[in-house]
Amino acid sequence: MGDLSELPKLLLGLSDSQLDPLMHPYIEKWSSPPKPIEVLEVLDYCVHGGLASGFVMQTLQSLYEIRCKEENTTHEQVAKSAKWRDTL
Repeated sequence: MGDLSELPKLLLGLSDSQLDPLMHPYIEKWSSPPKPIEVLEVLDYCVHGGLASGFVMQTLQSLYEIRCKEENTTHEQVAKSAKWRDTL
């Protein structure tokens, strides 16, 4: 996908109507580039809490799919490690 190092900064700079500040701590702890599990965590919370705009949701979904492909993993494999899903 290229250089993803600026993506967290761009997401954190969005208005509160685009991305709820509750997601900032999760994005701030992302690796560079973010691991699929890290992106999935933010994506899940945004989906279940209505914490992001449609555009941001599409961006996170695309990033998740790209990172899974780059790491040669599947959603099913990543989802097995998504412990927070027990509380959603």
